[in-house]
Amino acid sequence: MSHASGPTRSRLRVGLLIDSFVQPRWRYKLIEDIKSSSIAEIVLVVENEAFANQKKSPLIRKIWEKSNSLLYEAYSHLDDLIFEVEPDAFEDMDAAPLLRDCPVIRVNPTMKKYSDYFPDKDVEAILALDLDVALRFGFRILKGSVLQIAKHGVWSYHHGDNLVNRGIPPGFWEVMNDEPVTGSILQSLTEDLDNGKVIYRSWSPTINRFSVKTNNNNYYWKSSTFVMRKLKELSALNGETVAEKDGEPLYVPYYNRLYKVPTNIEMFPLLLRLAGKAVSRLGEKLWSFDQWGLAYRIKSNPNDANNVFHRFKNLVPPKDRFWADPFPVKVGDRYFIFVEELLYRRGKAHISVIEIDKQGVVKDPVKVLERDYHLSYPFILEWQGEYYMIPETADNKTVELYRCVSFPSEWKLEKVLLESDNPTDATFTEIDGLWWMFVTIGASGVSKNWDELYLFYSDSPLGPWRPHRRNPVKSDVRCSRSAGRLFHVNGDLYRPAQDCSKHYGYGMSINRVVQLTPDEFYEEEVSKILPEWNRRIIGTHTLNSYDDITVIDCLMKRRRFF
Repeated sequence: MSHASGPTRSRLRVGLLIDSFVQPRWRYKLIEDIKSSSIAEIVLVVENEAFANQKKSPLIRKIWEKSNSLLYEAYSHLDDLIFEVEPDAFEDMDAAPLLRDCPVIRVNPTMKKYSDYFPDKDVEAILALDLDVALRFGFRILKGSVLQIAKHGVWSYHHGDNLVNRGIPPGFWEVMNDEPVTGSILQSLTEDLDNGKVIYRSWSPTINRFSVKTNNNNYYWKSSTFVMRKLKELSALNGETVAEKDGEPLYVPYYNRLYKVPTNIEMFPLLLRLAGKAVSRLGEKLWSFDQWGLAYRIKSNPNDANNVFHRFKNLVPPKDRFWADPFPVKVGDRYFIFVEELLYRRGKAHISVIEIDKQGVVKDPVKVLERDYHLSYPFILEWQGEYYMIPETADNKTVELYRCVSFPSEWKLEKVLLESDNPTDATFTEIDGLWWMFVTIGASGVSKNWDELYLFYSDSPLGPWRPHRRNPVKSDVRCSRSAGRLFHVNGDLYRPAQDCSKHYGYGMSINRVVQLTPDEFYEEEVSKILPEWNRRIIGTHTLNSYDDITVIDCLMKRRRFF
């Protein structure tokens, strides 16, 4: 089988393999994105004729077939009733109007146990359309010559981390096993089931440890962006190749079981565990609350690494507020710690500064910047003899730069650096005269903004800012979102990142930046910071140093009543 390799085409040719034109909303959005793009077009729909012709089973037979998994079915219905999601990734949408101009080939596959094989005449008809990519949105396990119908393969989603989770139901076992992350991949199919060529890999938080529906809604929406990202990469490379995911291991045995729908015997203890967890959470909520506070330490000598956190002094806020995202600055012999301060009754944070004088006396926080929208993560930048602050202004869908008029208390909006959906924790550094912005942005505008790291670069912190070619450069809830200033140790550049896997703000990942150019980015984790130096601390998500002071924040359990 061969594919045309003549002159470069202006748009990639995409085919869809579907069971029906009725598609879940997350796929419908993906189809919309391709249709509206300038780099790809849908030129063929392959419809599964066997699916359309299958007879509906009588109700009695359906009940009998599911009799061994009735508890799972009951849980799924209860999950659907209790937990609402908006927008719903699985809402049925009719894609026929979107695809009305596309030719349709109806295929009646040869069905063997779990696999589908396409007849030769249908494969030849599809080959004649010279597809670049085919997307599997239907059929069962594809085998045989159908895997060769497109130049760059048949792409298929696996909603689960195929390194540790293969089988069904998607997202279920991650919730039931209390896994902190839920993986998803886009792969180019091969004859080896669940072991295709992985071209995109992502890890999302298991955001609800009770509801499979809520968890799936989040990471399915996120995955709806993967295809367009790879198509853009393919287009930029003039269709020459589709890269395998960077850093994919060459040999990793799969040692877990093949997961299946749980039987009633399996499901019963899982439900008991869920109930116990719910009671425990309720008790914790009634007895205590979570509060962000600070901890700091000043070096004892120039060789002090200042990285043993149980030695730090705690700054505990009053019970009516929290302090987080500390950014210290030293002026003379005085320390100024800029923080996000949120009063619970107001529900909207502002930026305050806490001063520590040379005698070590900690002064009360002073409000220095407030807007009509939430402010946090007050990144402080020194440039050309002036101080600038770039607080997180995600609620305003912007990244804003403020110039200091009178230190530390007066700041004036200088420029809006970026406008985007939910940009969080923008972090800046200069390397060899080029400025870099690290910022996380929620995928599709509906998934969490902890997961995906975007890079922008400029000749000046004032911009204009240009996007990195591989954006997003990371899609991993364990190490994407920034956790403070980048720093150098022995000539190497390190980036602290948040680990939001167990919960938001759980811990930090310290990453050594290996490669950073407008076209490439690669970093490797060298260590972690976990909230284990005090039994009351359950999270930490910002680390910053300035001169001889280091400050972190700590999420603490505090008693409600005494």
